[in-house]
Amino acid sequence: MDTLHADRAAGLPRGLTGPTRVLAVVACLVLFAMMVLTFIDVVGRYVFLAPVPAAYEIISLMMPAIIFCALPLTMLRESHVTVDLLDAFVPDGLARLQGIVVNLISTAALALLTWRLGVKTYDDHRFGSMTDELFIPIWPFGAGMTFLCAIATLAALVNVWAYLSGRKLRG
Repeated sequence: MDTLHADRAAGLPRGLTGPTRVLAVVACLVLFAMMVLTFIDVVGRYVFLAPVPAAYEIISLMMPAIIFCALPLTMLRESHVTVDLLDAFVPDGLARLQGIVVNLISTAALALLTWRLGVKTYDDHRFGSMTDELFIPIWPFGAGMTFLCAIATLAALVNVWAYLSGRKLRG
Protein backbone atom coordinates (compact mmCIF):
# COMPACT_ATOMS: atom_id res chain seq x y z
CA MET A 1 0.00 0.00 0.00
CA ASP A 2 1.48 3.37 -0.94
CA THR A 3 1.90 6.10 1.66
CA LEU A 4 -1.06 8.18 0.46
CA HIS A 5 -3.48 5.27 0.79
CA ALA A 6 -1.95 4.22 4.10
CA ASP A 7 -2.38 7.79 5.38
CA ARG A 8 -6.01 7.89 4.28
CA ALA A 9 -6.65 4.41 5.73
CA ALA A 10 -5.22 5.61 9.04
CA GLY A 11 -7.62 8.56 8.95
CA LEU A 12 -4.92 11.22 8.69
CA PRO A 13 -5.98 14.73 7.70
CA ARG A 14 -4.89 15.92 4.25
CA GLY A 15 -2.28 18.26 5.75
CA LEU A 16 -0.29 15.37 7.17
CA THR A 17 0.01 13.34 3.98
CA GLY A 18 2.85 15.50 2.59
CA PRO A 19 5.13 15.34 5.64
CA THR A 20 4.47 11.63 6.12
CA ARG A 21 5.31 11.00 2.49
CA VAL A 22 8.59 12.93 2.88
CA LEU A 23 9.56 10.87 5.94
CA ALA A 24 8.69 7.63 4.14
CA VAL A 25 10.74 8.61 1.08
CA VAL A 26 13.73 9.64 3.21
CA ALA A 27 13.61 6.34 5.13
CA CYS A 28 13.41 4.39 1.86
CA LEU A 29 16.28 6.31 0.28
CA VAL A 30 18.51 5.83 3.32
CA LEU A 31 17.64 2.12 3.41
CA PHE A 32 18.46 1.81 -0.29
CA ALA A 33 21.75 3.69 0.16
CA MET A 34 22.64 1.43 3.08
CA MET A 35 21.91 -1.65 0.95
CA VAL A 36 24.08 -0.34 -1.93
CA LEU A 37 26.92 0.57 0.42
CA THR A 38 26.80 -2.88 2.06
CA PHE A 39 26.82 -4.55 -1.36
CA ILE A 40 29.78 -2.48 -2.58
CA ASP A 41 31.63 -3.12 0.69
CA VAL A 42 31.11 -6.89 0.48
CA VAL A 43 32.14 -7.03 -3.20
CA GLY A 44 35.14 -4.82 -2.48
CA ARG A 45 36.15 -6.89 0.53
CA TYR A 46 35.89 -10.36 -1.03
CA VAL A 47 36.55 -9.73 -4.72
CA PHE A 48 39.07 -6.87 -4.70
CA LEU A 49 40.40 -7.25 -1.13
CA ALA A 50 39.62 -3.56 -0.63
CA PRO A 51 36.60 -2.83 1.57
CA VAL A 52 34.96 0.59 1.60
CA PRO A 53 36.75 2.67 4.23
CA ALA A 54 34.53 3.43 7.23
CA ALA A 55 31.56 1.53 5.77
CA TYR A 56 30.64 0.21 9.21
CA GLU A 57 30.65 3.72 10.62
CA ILE A 58 28.54 5.12 7.78
CA ILE A 59 26.02 2.28 8.10
CA SER A 60 25.86 2.77 11.86
CA LEU A 61 24.89 6.40 11.20
CA MET A 62 22.28 5.40 8.60
CA MET A 63 20.52 2.88 10.83
CA PRO A 64 19.12 5.40 13.33
CA ALA A 65 18.09 7.63 10.42
CA ILE A 66 15.86 4.85 9.12
CA ILE A 67 14.48 4.05 12.56
CA PHE A 68 13.74 7.64 13.56
CA CYS A 69 12.25 8.58 10.18
CA ALA A 70 9.86 5.65 10.47
CA LEU A 71 9.02 6.21 14.16
CA PRO A 72 6.64 9.19 13.71
CA LEU A 73 4.89 7.36 10.85
CA THR A 74 4.53 4.22 12.91
CA MET A 75 3.09 6.13 15.85
CA LEU A 76 0.73 8.28 13.80
CA ARG A 77 -0.66 5.36 11.81
CA GLU A 78 -0.53 3.00 14.81
CA SER A 79 1.16 0.49 12.53
CA HIS A 80 3.48 -0.99 15.13
CA VAL A 81 3.50 -4.71 15.81
CA THR A 82 0.43 -5.80 17.74
CA VAL A 83 -1.12 -9.04 18.89
CA ASP A 84 -4.83 -8.91 18.17
CA LEU A 85 -6.00 -12.35 19.24
CA LEU A 86 -8.79 -10.99 21.44
CA ASP A 87 -9.61 -7.74 19.61
CA ALA A 88 -12.70 -9.24 17.95
CA PHE A 89 -14.19 -9.91 21.39
CA VAL A 90 -13.36 -6.53 22.96
CA PRO A 91 -16.28 -4.06 22.97
CA ASP A 92 -15.72 -0.71 21.24
CA GLY A 93 -15.76 1.23 24.53
CA LEU A 94 -13.00 -0.92 25.98
CA ALA A 95 -11.05 -0.77 22.69
CA ARG A 96 -11.26 3.02 22.84
CA LEU A 97 -9.98 3.02 26.44
CA GLN A 98 -7.21 0.63 25.39
CA GLY A 99 -6.23 3.00 22.57
CA ILE A 100 -6.09 5.93 24.98
CA VAL A 101 -4.02 4.06 27.58
CA VAL A 102 -1.59 2.54 25.07
CA ASN A 103 -1.01 5.90 23.38
CA LEU A 104 -0.57 7.68 26.72
CA ILE A 105 2.06 5.11 27.75
CA SER A 106 3.71 5.50 24.34
CA THR A 107 3.66 9.28 24.75
CA ALA A 108 5.36 9.05 28.14
CA ALA A 109 8.00 6.60 26.87
CA LEU A 110 8.71 8.70 23.78
CA ALA A 111 8.87 11.90 25.83
CA LEU A 112 11.44 10.27 28.12
CA LEU A 113 13.43 9.09 25.10
CA THR A 114 13.24 12.56 23.53
CA TRP A 115 14.50 14.16 26.72
CA ARG A 116 17.42 11.74 27.09
CA LEU A 117 18.35 12.08 23.40
CA GLY A 118 18.33 15.85 23.86
CA VAL A 119 20.64 15.61 26.88
CA LYS A 120 23.00 13.28 24.97
CA THR A 121 22.96 15.58 21.93
CA TYR A 122 23.79 18.57 24.10
CA ASP A 123 26.68 16.69 25.71
CA ASP A 124 27.98 15.54 22.30
CA HIS A 125 27.89 19.14 21.09
CA ARG A 126 29.47 20.56 24.22
CA PHE A 127 32.32 18.02 24.28
CA GLY A 128 32.82 17.92 20.51
CA SER A 129 32.17 14.18 20.14
CA MET A 130 33.13 12.83 16.73
CA THR A 131 32.99 9.52 14.90
CA ASP A 132 36.10 7.33 15.13
CA GLU A 133 37.14 7.05 11.47
CA LEU A 134 35.62 9.94 9.54
CA PHE A 135 35.72 12.52 12.36
CA ILE A 136 32.13 13.61 11.71
CA PRO A 137 30.49 15.52 14.58
CA ILE A 138 27.89 13.30 16.24
CA TRP A 139 25.57 15.97 17.62
CA PRO A 140 23.71 16.75 14.33
CA PHE A 141 22.63 13.12 14.10
CA GLY A 142 21.47 13.25 17.71
CA ALA A 143 19.61 16.49 17.04
CA GLY A 144 17.79 14.86 14.13
CA MET A 145 16.88 11.85 16.24
CA THR A 146 15.68 14.12 19.05
CA PHE A 147 13.52 16.13 16.65
CA LEU A 148 11.97 13.05 15.03
CA CYS A 149 11.37 11.45 18.42
CA ALA A 150 9.60 14.63 19.55
CA ILE A 151 7.43 14.42 16.43
CA ALA A 152 6.64 10.78 17.29
CA THR A 153 5.67 11.92 20.79
CA LEU A 154 3.28 14.45 19.29
CA ALA A 155 1.91 11.75 16.99
CA ALA A 156 1.10 9.58 19.99
CA LEU A 157 -0.68 12.58 21.58
CA VAL A 158 -2.64 13.11 18.35
CA ASN A 159 -3.80 9.49 18.64
CA VAL A 160 -4.85 10.05 22.25
CA TRP A 161 -6.89 13.07 21.14
CA ALA A 162 -8.42 11.08 18.27
CA TYR A 163 -9.56 8.35 20.68
CA LEU A 164 -10.84 10.88 23.23
CA SER A 165 -12.81 12.81 20.60
CA GLY A 166 -14.30 9.62 19.16
CA ARG A 167 -12.67 9.91 15.74
CA LYS A 168 -10.93 6.57 16.29
CA LEU A 169 -12.54 3.44 17.62
CA ARG A 170 -9.80 0.87 17.01
CA GLY A 171 -6.10 1.15 16.07
